[in-house]
Amino acid sequence: MLSLKTFLQKGLGFINAGSVFKRRALARSRKNKTFFIFEGQEFTYGDVYEKALQYSHFFHDVRKTRQDRGQIESGEKLAVGLYQENTPEYVFALFGAALSDTTIFGINTGFRGETLVNVINQANIALLFADSTTIREVKRIFSEIKNLKEKDLVLVGEIAKEDDGGLKKIDEVISEYKYGPSRPPRVKIDNFSPLTVIYTSGTTGAPKGVLCSHVKCIGAGFITKRRIGLTKNDRGYICMPLFHSNAVLLGIMPMMAAGGSFLLKRRFSASAFEEDILEHGVTYMNYVGQPIHYILVALEKKYGSGEKVESALRNHPGNHFRIANGNGAPPIDRKKLIRYLGMEHIYELYGSTEAPITTIVMPEDPIESVGALDSKKIMVLNENDEPCPPGILDDNGKLLNYEEAVGEIVRKMDTDNIFFDGYFKNNEASEKKYRGGFYRSGDLGHICKRKRKRYLYFDGRTDDWIRKDGENFSAENVSQYALNLPGIAVATAFGAPCEVSDEKVMVALKLEKGEKFDPQNAFDWFMKQQQGEGMDPKWMPDYIRIVDEFPETRTHKILIRPLKRAHFNIEKNPDMTIYFRMRGDTSYRRLIAEDYADIKKQFEEIGRLPLLEAG
Repeated sequence: MLSLKTFLQKGLGFINAGSVFKRRALARSRKNKTFFIFEGQEFTYGDVYEKALQYSHFFHDVRKTRQDRGQIESGEKLAVGLYQENTPEYVFALFGAALSDTTIFGINTGFRGETLVNVINQANIALLFADSTTIREVKRIFSEIKNLKEKDLVLVGEIAKEDDGGLKKIDEVISEYKYGPSRPPRVKIDNFSPLTVIYTSGTTGAPKGVLCSHVKCIGAGFITKRRIGLTKNDRGYICMPLFHSNAVLLGIMPMMAAGGSFLLKRRFSASAFEEDILEHGVTYMNYVGQPIHYILVALEKKYGSGEKVESALRNHPGNHFRIANGNGAPPIDRKKLIRYLGMEHIYELYGSTEAPITTIVMPEDPIESVGALDSKKIMVLNENDEPCPPGILDDNGKLLNYEEAVGEIVRKMDTDNIFFDGYFKNNEASEKKYRGGFYRSGDLGHICKRKRKRYLYFDGRTDDWIRKDGENFSAENVSQYALNLPGIAVATAFGAPCEVSDEKVMVALKLEKGEKFDPQNAFDWFMKQQQGEGMDPKWMPDYIRIVDEFPETRTHKILIRPLKRAHFNIEKNPDMTIYFRMRGDTSYRRLIAEDYADIKKQFEEIGRLPLLEAG
C-alpha cells in the first residue's frame, strides 16, 4: 500500500505551487482582481503572474548557464537568496521560483557576519537579492562568500549611489524578459522538493534551513483558508517579514487559495495599523510574536483608554477587521483586540516552520490553551521518554503538578511523512529531531483533559532553546557571544519569562578572578557585536545574572534548570545580582525591588503572573 507521501508525489505529482498559482492567477474571475497592494500600488493576479513568468525565465536561464559551466549539476535546483525587506519583488520571486523549479532561500535580515556567510555558502546561492538595508553588509562579507560574483548580486528598490557600485538592478534584469515566452519554462517539478527554505537557528553555528516543499506551502494555504473561513472577499494584512514562515504559510498562500487579496507592508508598524486597516478594508491578519500587543499599546496611547478605542473603532464604518491567525499573543491581548474591533475570533496557534505538530485555538476552546490535539500521536514526554500524566489545574487555572505534567512536546512519526523532510544539508540536526521514533519539538508543554478532548498548553522552550518575538534560536549561540565578553570566565544563556509573550533572553555570567562587571561596557560590547560581528539583535540579553559559581552535575556540566527556574525573581531570591535593560535603554542597570515590582505588575496586567512565579 502506497504511503500518503508517495501517493502525493507520484500519483499527484503534477500538483505543485507553480501549477496551482497559474490556475488561480489566470482564472477569468481573478485575472483582473487585486492580489496585493504595496505602498499605494495595486497588483492584480494577472500582473503578479506576468511578473512571476519573467522571473521564472530569468531563473531558468541562470540555471542553464551555470549547468553549462559545470557550476550546477544536472537536475540540481537553482538557489536564489532573498536578503531584503518585504517588497513586491519578494512575491514575484517566490512565484517565479514556483514556476521554474527554483528554490528561494529566505535569509533573515538580522543575519550578519559569519552567520550570513555560512548560510549563503551552505546553500550555494547562485543569485542574491539585496536592498538598501542589507547591501552594505553583503559587501562587507563578500570576500568570504564562495561561488558568488558581483554579477550575481541583484539590487532591489532604491539604492544610494554610494551603495549600488554599478550592480544590476532587478527591474533592469527582468525587463529583458518582458516580451518573452507566454508560458513557464518546461521543467519537471517534484512537488516534495523545496519551494523555499526558511531558517531557524541551530544548536551551534549556522542556522538550520527548514525545507518547505510545494505540497507543504499549498497545503498550508488551503488548510488555513478552510480552518478559519477565509473567502474571496477577505483582504489580508502581511506585515511580518517574508523570510519567516508565518508570512508565507499563513499570509500569502491562504489568500491565494481563497482568491482574496492582501496589503503588503515593508515592515511592521504598530502606529500604522489603524490607518491601514480602515483605508484598505483589511479583514484578516497573520502575526507572530508581539505585534498584537504593540498594536494595543499604540491604540490605547492614542485614544487614552480601552473604552475610547472600542468607542472609536468597533462600529467604525471603515472597520471590516474580523479574524487574525498566528502565535505569540496572550489571552488578555486577544480578548482586548476582539472587543476593541468587534472581531469574530483570533485563531492563536501552536506550531513551527517544521510543521509536524500544529494546534489552533478554535472559538469553543479554552483560551489559555493552544488548542485541542487532533491526534493521539502528539504527546508530552518526560526526560525518560515516558508519557507525562495530564495536568491538574486549580480553580484559577494554575497548574498544580508542574514537575510531573510538563515535558517535551513530541509527535510519534518516522522520516517518511508529509510534514518535515529534515533540515537543509544538516543530517546531524535532522537526526536530533527524529529520535526513538518521535519528532522532538524542543518545546515544553502539558496536556489537560476537558470534555473528552486533550488540550495542549505551551510552557516555553527546552534548555537548549530560546523563543523571542516569534523566533526560535539556540541558547548556545547567545552563550558564545556572552562568553566572549571581556572579563568573563564562564557564561550560559537561557529563556526567561516575558511579560507579553514568548521569552526574554537571559545569561548567567561568572567573572574572571579580580574582574568587576561594568553594565555600560557590557551593553556597548553587545551592541558592537550586532553592528559588525554577526550577532542577531534578538540575541542581545535582556537580563544578566552575575554568579560566583554555577550549579553543576558530577561531570561538571552546568545545570540550566535551576537557573531557569530562578530567572530574575529577586523577590524569591533576594541574594541574586541581576542587571536588566528595557526597550529604549542605552545601558544595563541593576534590578532592584522597585523595578521588579513594576515588572511584576506588567505580568499581572497581561495575565502572565503564573509564569513569573512558577520558580
